[in-house]
Amino acid sequence: VDDYAKNYTTILTKITGYILGKLDPNSVDTIGQRTVIIDKMIKKIGPKNIIEIGAGLSSRSIRFKKIRFRELDLPVFKGKKSNSKFIPFDIEKDELDIDVEEGLFIVEGVTMYLKEKEVKRLLNQIRKYKGYLIIGFFNREYSKKEKGIRERMYRFLFRKMIKKDHLFDFRIENINAGKELLKKMGFKNVK
Repeated sequence: VDDYAKNYTTILTKITGYILGKLDPNSVDTIGQRTVIIDKMIKKIGPKNIIEIGAGLSSRSIRFKKIRFRELDLPVFKGKKSNSKFIPFDIEKDELDIDVEEGLFIVEGVTMYLKEKEVKRLLNQIRKYKGYLIIGFFNREYSKKEKGIRERMYRFLFRKMIKKDHLFDFRIENINAGKELLKKMGFKNVK
């Protein structure tokens, strides 16, 4: 029964990913570009530990096998991850309590699904740890374009998948506003 459930979940995940990718190919391109940039940063930093918040279906831990990973995301993703690195974590409810002294925190493609108070709460929790932070903000400057029917369908399906009603609530005005937010939250060496 367990193998059947895993296979069924894997097939559903792949179908959902395929449909979402067809509905909003720009998102797929953006994810691909982010992946390449972040992977290059990982190679440059060379961390011993990576904490991916909002890991979703990330395969980064497979590509960087010598780095110790903790993959955090909503409990709905637990069945979609077949490794022991997954930690159920809901930013709205849970406290970040990771057994790591220093690491690289990656918050990729997450803040757009949060409200401002949730983003600030998460940043406050990450700031307790030593290391690095790579975070992506949804930039208002690039998101003014009216969305078509395909993008609206994408948002609808994604909302249902993650069981959240708010999407794209938190946005920064531009890259400088994102840097200023991080500085105000107490982060050093913001680039």
